[in-house]
Order: sequence, then C-alpha cells, then structure tokens
Amino acid sequence: MPAGRSEHQNIHPAENTVIPDLNQLDPAKFEHLDFDMYGQAIKSDPSKYFLKWAQQPPRYIRQDGHVHAFATRHKDVKFGLMNQEFLSAVPVPGTGLDNIDYFNGLPIIVEVDQPQHTRLRRLMQPAFTPRRVAEAQAGLNALANQMMDQLEARGTDIDVMADIAIPFAVTVLLDHFLAVPQQDWPLFLHYSHSMGLVGTLKAGDPKPKEYLDAYNAMYAYCENLIERRKAEPKDDLVGSIIASDITTEELFATLMVLLTGGIGTISATIGLAALRFGRNPEQMELLRNEPALINSAIEEVLRIDCLGNFRHRWARQDFEFEGLQVWKGMAIALSLGAANYDPVLYPDPGKFDIRRAPTDVSSFGYGIHFCIGQAIARPSVRTATLALVQRFPALRLATPDFEPLWGGLPTERSPVNVNMKIK
Repeated sequence: MPAGRSEHQNIHPAENTVIPDLNQLDPAKFEHLDFDMYGQAIKSDPSKYFLKWAQQPPRYIRQDGHVHAFATRHKDVKFGLMNQEFLSAVPVPGTGLDNIDYFNGLPIIVEVDQPQHTRLRRLMQPAFTPRRVAEAQAGLNALANQMMDQLEARGTDIDVMADIAIPFAVTVLLDHFLAVPQQDWPLFLHYSHSMGLVGTLKAGDPKPKEYLDAYNAMYAYCENLIERRKAEPKDDLVGSIIASDITTEELFATLMVLLTGGIGTISATIGLAALRFGRNPEQMELLRNEPALINSAIEEVLRIDCLGNFRHRWARQDFEFEGLQVWKGMAIALSLGAANYDPVLYPDPGKFDIRRAPTDVSSFGYGIHFCIGQAIARPSVRTATLALVQRFPALRLATPDFEPLWGGLPTERSPVNVNMKIK
C-alpha cells in the first residue's frame, strides 16, 4: 500500500475519465480566490485564509486561466506529498506553472521522482549527517555571539534580515558546510536574490534578464568548479558529488541547490521568527526566561509562519480525491501553510504559543521529499533566534504596527526587512 493511502478511503482510480468542459465543473467545488495565489495578499497575511482553508476538503481553484486541484487540510496535504502512485513531483508543462521555475529547468531534487530522487539525495546526504550537524553547533554558537557583539557595539536600530538573517545563513552554508571561498560569496548572494524576481512574473512572461544573467553566472561557476575539482580532486562533499555517476545536468542541479537553496530558507525563517516574537512580546519574554523552550518555539514559528505557502504535484492518472475528480496531468496545489492551521491537530491554530510543541508540522514536507536541509536549517534558526532574544532585553519592533515588505519565491513568503530596536 503506498504511503499515505491508509488515511484516505475516498481516493481511488477513476474509470474512463474524460477531461470535462471546465465551464461545466460544479461551482460548489471551487474556492473562489479574490487574489493572486503568489501575490502580496497571501504573503502579507495568510492566516485569515489558512484558518478557513484548513477545514475544507479538496476543491478546485482557477489560477492564471488554469484549473488546479487544491488541498489544504493536513491529511490531504500529507497525502499529496507522500503518495507516489497517483502524484508526481515532476512538473507538467502547460498547466499554468511554467514560470514557477527557480532553477531554469534543471532536474532539481524536489522536482524528480524515484529512482532519480534517491540517487540525488544520496549524494547530498553527507552534508547533513547527524554527526556533521552536531559538530557544526559550536560554530553556529560562535557565529551568533560574534554577530550579537557587533550589533551591541554598534548600538543602533537593526534590520534583522540584513544584519543577522542573511549573513548568518550565508556563512553557515557557504563557509561552515560547503567551504566556498569568501570572494565567491557575492555570486551566490546575487543568484539567491535574483531567484525572487521569478515571483514577479505573470503567466507567459519571460524570465527577467537579471535572473538569467545570475543563473548563467552560477552555471559557469559550477562548470569551472567541476573542471578544477576533476584536475585536483578533494575528498569532501563537493568532490564526492563531482566524482559520482550522474548526468551533467543532474550534477549542475545538485551543486546549485546545495550552494544556493538553503540561503533563503534559513534567512527567511530567522526573519519570520523575529517578526513573530516582535508581535508577541509576552512570548519573547517567556523564551528569554525559559530558553529551554527554544526547540518548541521554533517549531511553533515553522507551524504558524511556514516559509512555503504552496507546493505542487501533478496527477499520474485520473483519480477521485475525497470526492473531487482529478484527471491525468492536472496540477494539484498543496497548501503547506494551511495544513499547519488544521484544528484537528493544532487547537486554536491562530494563536502563537511557544509551549505548544507542535508535531507533524508540514513546513519541510513529508516522505521521500522531506527536506534534507532541515537538519541544518532548524539548529541555525534556533541558534540565531535565541542569541538575539537573550542578548537584547529591550528588543522590539521599530514601531508597534511595523509591517515588512514581502518577497521570496512565488510560492513562498519571506520578509524583505524586519526593522527592530535593540535599546
């Protein structure tokens, strides 16, 4: 029995399904959106939507002229991420999602199925073993303390994203884990930033020139890195990937995901944590007084402020999904954010409570696509957040009603700035 199947007695293959006239689909099975799923409305305040969606069964949505299936309850999202019999991670062209392509068509690990996925994941695993993550913790602590020392000496208001979150993420990934020479870091930062420009696209728009230039520069960097390492092999993570038996495109995809993919995840989650604590000062004071709550606190941040609002799958065959007809090739939008508000698992889901200790949070996915980088993302966010809260007892938002600018990749929500006072 495929993973996730046991939870859903109402999922089964359909027989002789014909793609219907979309205008004749049952209006009662549509979620009528009054905003762009990847626009500012959902990025700035998703909770009002998530609270409603988390209690609704699968239904249809219209996005950029296409009809997608839409799953938002926790059990439905989990099924969508784990089931490999009915659903594929490989994008189907022409389903209205061609522009949501952060790596310009490369076969990245989150968009491939078995057995290719297993091969790529095995190559990345050495970077995130428990031993290596445990060894890195001392470095995380030292880095966080160093950054807090610098901010304390400066003594001015701060932008958590620019002053802490981004430099912390870059140093952790490029220095501590991947040993990228510091003179090359701007290349990675520019590419990571340019990926967010994809979020400004409308259906049919070409990729922005800045993004394509940054992508080509990163591709050339990986190409040169491969040539250098073949000439002078090294027994490290990058060396093991280059020496492996994978295709050239898979090699570029793996290197580029490793070298850039985690920067946005770690930095955005640090920023989201700071913003959430700034809006809930009583919870920040609780953490300051009981630092042992840091694990529970960051899990609660990941639950209530999921970086990834949506993830997509594509139907391998016609099937019925909790009473909703899905046909082969159809895109299924899975709302990870809404799943984290499901009251079946999380009572009073709109409340931020660091004593909640939530489990089975959807933010890093499930099954074979459970995010491999979460092994370093979680301790990184915990370390930076606790250092910030403990070092500055007067920490607060720049203004009580502060609202950041919102960016990130199309399916994600990341604050561009989190302005705070430390004195």
